[in-house]
Amino acid sequence: MKLSYRCSSCKKDNSIKTKATDRYGLLMETGTNEFKHRCKHCGNITKKHINRLYAEDNYTYVLAGLVLAVIATYFMWDFGFISTLTGSIPIWFWTEMKKKSSNFNRTMVD
Repeated sequence: MKLSYRCSSCKKDNSIKTKATDRYGLLMETGTNEFKHRCKHCGNITKKHINRLYAEDNYTYVLAGLVLAVIATYFMWDFGFISTLTGSIPIWFWTEMKKKSSNFNRTMVD
């Protein structure tokens, strides 16, 4: 999950790095309702409210799940669990990613 916002001057998306999984965790991490961040494209410092952030899907985790499924297929080829176990690993990573980003976007801070 990537947290992104749109710059008010150049209208391009920027992302921020945080460990927070929802807006309340981000509020506790920053300490205020607003944060200042420098745009990576135009250099303008924008002051945004936490509710202006939105979570985007980060597909590197799905690719990691796919690599994990390939490794699991290699080791479990003789057991016959290929279609059920290894096929469900990337799907599980994808659903967890969607759940986290949807949960972040659904909650708002006063």
